[in-house]
Amino acid sequence: MSRSTRAVAVLAVLATLALGACGGDDPEEPQTSPAVTLGTNTASPTTAAPADPATTDPTPTTAPTATETVLPEDDSWSTAENSSNFPGGGGDLLPVGVRTGDHDGFDRVVFDLSGSGQPGWRVTYVERAIEDPSGEEITLEGDAVSEVIISGLRMPEESEFDSVLRAGPIDVDDLDEVEVIHVSGLFEGQLQVLIGLESEVPFRVFVLQDPVRLVIDYQDD
Repeated sequence: MSRSTRAVAVLAVLATLALGACGGDDPEEPQTSPAVTLGTNTASPTTAAPADPATTDPTPTTAPTATETVLPEDDSWSTAENSSNFPGGGGDLLPVGVRTGDHDGFDRVVFDLSGSGQPGWRVTYVERAIEDPSGEEITLEGDAVSEVIISGLRMPEESEFDSVLRAGPIDVDDLDEVEVIHVSGLFEGQLQVLIGLESEVPFRVFVLQDPVRLVIDYQDD
């Protein structure tokens, strides 16, 4: 091949390469996976703040003294289940405190309620202290467990959280039968409280007014 022929061939190759570079398709952009949007939990948070572990006080508090000496009209004592207007519902009451008192012949537990209406209740002895709604068993002092469920309650507003009876253990002082009170929390308009006692003794339940209070008396042996 002559020098001129070789030069022409080289130029032809270069021209072909140049055309290929200019006329070819643009390189494809690297594909990326679409952004994944994590779902948001749109369920409304429950307002049962006293039952939430975040609002549960794990440190036992001490129940204030109940000074009421009023006795019920029906002075009957029993170890059988005691209930009235239970489960009820749609009430406008809030549990705001619990107090205890040592009286002649009985220990008194008083649940202070704010608002209007009448509470329903169910008080009964149970074999084990099972929290509602978690289903977890807790250990209480004493050889007997009294389960108290108060109904006719409402859920608190956010501004009322600090005034509502908080979930957790409550120590009691100088009582003969009642050893400890454990508040499980407010759930679906009901408050469950588990009370540890020295033994399974007769009790009575009644309501006092102005303000509304649910009273449970446990007989001394």
